[in-house]
Amino acid sequence: MKKLSPNKFAVLGLAAACASVLVWSRQAPAPQASSQAPVAGDSSRALAAAPPSAAASLRPVAYAAPTPRNPAQAKLGGGQLLEAVQSFAASPAARSAGAGAGGPASGSAARSAATAAAQIAALERAGIPGRWREGEKVKVSVGLALSFDELQNPSLLERASHALRDTLLAQGVQAAAINGSPALEALVPLDKLEWVAGLSEVATVGLKAIAEPVAYTEGANASALDTLRAFGNSAVVAQALRRELRGDGLTIAIMDQFGDNNGQVAALQAGDNWPAAARLTKIASPAGAFGYTGESHGNAVTEIVYDIAPNASFRAYDVSGSDAAWVSGVQNAANLNAQNVPQGEPRAQVITASLGFNYPFSPGDGSTSNSEFKGLYDAIAAAAANGAIVLNAAGNHGQHYWDGDSTAGAGANVYQNFGAANLNPDGTARPSNVMVLLPTAGVLGQPAAQAQCTPVGLSEPSASTWSLFAAMGWNDWQSATNATDADYRLELVRWRDAVTQRVFDWSTWTWINPTPAGWVQVASSDAAQNGGAGQRPIELVNYKPPQADSTALCNNAFAGAPNIRGGIFGVRILRKTAGAANFLRIMGSKAIDPEFRSNERSLLPPSDSASAITVAAINAATSALEAYSSRGPVLAAGGARPAGQAAGNAKPDLASFAVVSTESSAGFNGTSAAAPHAAALALLGLQHQRQLTDATVPAALPANATAAQKAQRETELRQRRVDLADLTYDSLVRVAATGGNDLGAAGFDSSFGNGRLKFHAQSAACLLASTYDARYRALLPVQAQGQKSYDTLAQENSVACAAAAAAAVAR
Repeated sequence: MKKLSPNKFAVLGLAAACASVLVWSRQAPAPQASSQAPVAGDSSRALAAAPPSAAASLRPVAYAAPTPRNPAQAKLGGGQLLEAVQSFAASPAARSAGAGAGGPASGSAARSAATAAAQIAALERAGIPGRWREGEKVKVSVGLALSFDELQNPSLLERASHALRDTLLAQGVQAAAINGSPALEALVPLDKLEWVAGLSEVATVGLKAIAEPVAYTEGANASALDTLRAFGNSAVVAQALRRELRGDGLTIAIMDQFGDNNGQVAALQAGDNWPAAARLTKIASPAGAFGYTGESHGNAVTEIVYDIAPNASFRAYDVSGSDAAWVSGVQNAANLNAQNVPQGEPRAQVITASLGFNYPFSPGDGSTSNSEFKGLYDAIAAAAANGAIVLNAAGNHGQHYWDGDSTAGAGANVYQNFGAANLNPDGTARPSNVMVLLPTAGVLGQPAAQAQCTPVGLSEPSASTWSLFAAMGWNDWQSATNATDADYRLELVRWRDAVTQRVFDWSTWTWINPTPAGWVQVASSDAAQNGGAGQRPIELVNYKPPQADSTALCNNAFAGAPNIRGGIFGVRILRKTAGAANFLRIMGSKAIDPEFRSNERSLLPPSDSASAITVAAINAATSALEAYSSRGPVLAAGGARPAGQAAGNAKPDLASFAVVSTESSAGFNGTSAAAPHAAALALLGLQHQRQLTDATVPAALPANATAAQKAQRETELRQRRVDLADLTYDSLVRVAATGGNDLGAAGFDSSFGNGRLKFHAQSAACLLASTYDARYRALLPVQAQGQKSYDTLAQENSVACAAAAAAAVAR
């Protein structure tokens, strides 16, 4: 990648927060004056303490999970959304405005500033992080109350989704249908949330899943790009078609989050780091103008692709803040309509996304059931069926994921046994049903004795970064023969210090009697799983811890930020259904790790799709697997524990390079960096295969062609596109599995997949071995008399490809 000016990282200042709880006990004193010192070891993630106005976020010392008071509230999941709704309804501002349960009118433009402030305060009290909010509005997923059979009817699903969207829009609620998914994404004022949940068409309302960049050239050189480019001039290419492979005549689509709110794109183009306007089509997000968020992630991804394929055309889809935009972007790039019916040749031959969902909100087996990601999976499959090559980053959750079998037993209300004999923070024996959530190792520079400490009482955006996020799923997805009726509750707990004297809590004006140290619940998620339409086997806690959740054991835990308090948190899983036996999964954020981790099976949706090429990350300098890189295999049917790799869907597919320099990001890392390397190389591989098979392109039809002739030609062209895409994939896999590229365990493995995508001395033979393979003979012309047979050519090139010396590519 090109290195121009060094990136500058903004360091957030630290401001002290005022305590609103006066404690006469042995607990730590309230913070004092502010400090501007950054957190040691990670200036890009400096902490900002909440200002005094955040005092409303303090929760009562004793937390009680909210109980639904009516059928509408029962659809809110029994957790933070329900808590916020009930908290607001009890406020004087809600009562004076008649808000909270009054239906559409309660959200009118006449809402007073006091009412809006009360809603914001209720969201704060529920601990919902700022990233999921805009003022008094909260970002939610609204699930449709449709049966599994109804979901299989695209027209019915589209009508139901659009009808609900129109109902919400008519009452001033921002909402967007997600093509092909049984859910909408919406931005709902808190005082309208219960009304939305009460609609008969609605099955569930929960915090929305937000796609995250999976990021944390040298990669072009590490891939031996010049070796691949030279194949375009080889003797096997017809003289008139020979040219160095640089992406000519092809288009690549990039789904990402871009920054162009301060002239970033023009600056990159001026430095020849981005495609010029003549080769670039920018597609804005429905949420705002192209690049409105200022995110540099997609800018860096595009830089990587441009370095490798500078003569290609580019379609940049800004999907910031909208999962619906990702779905419609794939459909647009692949030239599909809203129901995934092809409308002709794809607008882009390669589609790549360095995004993923750190939510187990799909079965994890490559299918979708009634997942809110159904539309995305279906669009990816339809794009591949129309001949587009689709790539996706594997994800960066190799260290942020846990799975395990549910604790056995016939009884109900059984806590999960995590099977560890660890200690509580005070050295006593810890219950086996608590799994601690840990800040990512080393990020905050805590001493080893305080490695469990998470910062609390922060202001945004630090509060969202360090929110206590845990998303849980299990294998009880809807199907034609199964209803979701295995019920679990996910609980977030914190370590509470012993209180040796009475405490007066100013937020509730009550005296709290002395209490022993121990684990106490601070939030929970308890969605209905009783077989109802639209229900899903998922629970989600996303909690912004207030300063009141601090513990004396975390005093002075954060080097350079003495006024930031810390707390210790964990999760518990309660199996509510008697005798249920399930395979459970928990995903955390990139900042918070589960104490017990499962490196394998950690792929992020939608990278488990069989229609996408899934890319793992290796270090560009050493080819070592990056520890964060998500691993396969995909899960067994319905999200069950797999027994090895799935037939026809082994993951990841291959590994490419990360830890590279771009103008937009000084140390671009993660599978976010690996995926665009592989995508650009796939584009060049496709260009070469088109050179080799140009002689069999179907002739144009005459002007008077019949409708039947046109339909037949389109069918032939579509099959040709699919064959070329499959051929390109097969040739890349041959390269990745030979010439010293088979890293890790011999043969395919769940970390590197087929191997490293680096072009070696015999790569040309690998590509030709695939070209001449019997599966792709329809792409080749009839051989002339006396020529070697394609079978012979395939065999000779296969032998040459396999014989590539490992020494030719130093590891």
